Amino acid sequence: MKESQGQSNEKVSHTDDSRPWLEVNHLMVQQGPFRLGPVTFSLGYAQCGVVIGPSGSGKSTLLEALCGLRPSSGTILLGGRPVEHLPPEARQMALVPQDYALFPHLSARSNILLVPRLRRLSDQALQERFHTLIRLLQLEPLLNKKPDQLSGGERQRVALARALVLSPTLLLLDEPFAALDPQIRPPVRRRLRQIFKELGTTVLLVSHDPMDAAALADMVYVLEKGQLLQWGPWDQVIRQPLSPYLTDFVGINRLTGIVVSQGDQRYLQVGTLLIPVHTTLPDGCSATLHFYPSHVTIHPTPAPHTIPVKVVERLDLGDRFQISAEVSDGVVVTLEGSGPPPVSIGQILFITITAQPQPDQ
Repeated sequence: MKESQGQSNEKVSHTDDSRPWLEVNHLMVQQGPFRLGPVTFSLGYAQCGVVIGPSGSGKSTLLEALCGLRPSSGTILLGGRPVEHLPPEARQMALVPQDYALFPHLSARSNILLVPRLRRLSDQALQERFHTLIRLLQLEPLLNKKPDQLSGGERQRVALARALVLSPTLLLLDEPFAALDPQIRPPVRRRLRQIFKELGTTVLLVSHDPMDAAALADMVYVLEKGQLLQWGPWDQVIRQPLSPYLTDFVGINRLTGIVVSQGDQRYLQVGTLLIPVHTTLPDGCSATLHFYPSHVTIHPTPAPHTIPVKVVERLDLGDRFQISAEVSDGVVVTLEGSGPPPVSIGQILFITITAQPQPDQ
């Protein structure tokens, strides 16, 4: 069972709103040929942070290093108190792995109370915490059932109760929604957000789903190839993405080219295509257009400053449609609109883009 809950000689408490609750400085993990970091970031008290990145980027390794399950260098502070020198059981953290790691021979109740019983903990505060979690997570009908009698969502709630019962100072969740059917993820996300806020729990979770980040994240952290490329408030990060992975993650189109001029008109040249833009960047500057599908206007016929594109995929989503269109030399952008798709595969459309190119780093 991957749990890193524990008691130490000094209980971490929240006393200072002026500094982050979790502070990570130059954390580094060497795992064979793979290296994570050094990474530096922070997370506020009772906030939810979401770590995103492609497979193999080091997301799970980061969680395991924070709770002491992987050797690491650097510093980790909780409430201003260093914990990197402590063993996992003394860091007052809890890690819930992807598979939830429930003991199959134990009931839900016994799984939740296993660690307190092993430590011979049975005080009034623990009992109150247990009953609060049972109420918040709606576990009363499930307490006598074993894991193989529970659905994926029910197993998740049991694992969360087990992780939260000792009031960890930091809750770490590795792909918490991966085993859930897509249709039940939204209500589960909303419910967990309410529970975390009610309990005042600081949470750091790993996810591949942009909707998890949009629904839960106060802060988002972008990992690629072991490096922390970008982090900050969710609404800032999605509007200023610094990596192709992030633009794909949040559904932003990305066109990279060279700024050129023809008379008074400025263009971004992408392959052989000239895209009209408004920019003060100098000619010859390498730049990228980042834009949402909603920033594109579709025209059925050519108009001033339109760009011809070829429809390569069309999705009818009921009250709206989504189109993948080839711009130039295999470069594809996503377009959206309301109602049924008014086009067919192979059709040529004409679009205008409302966005300003940003210089490449």
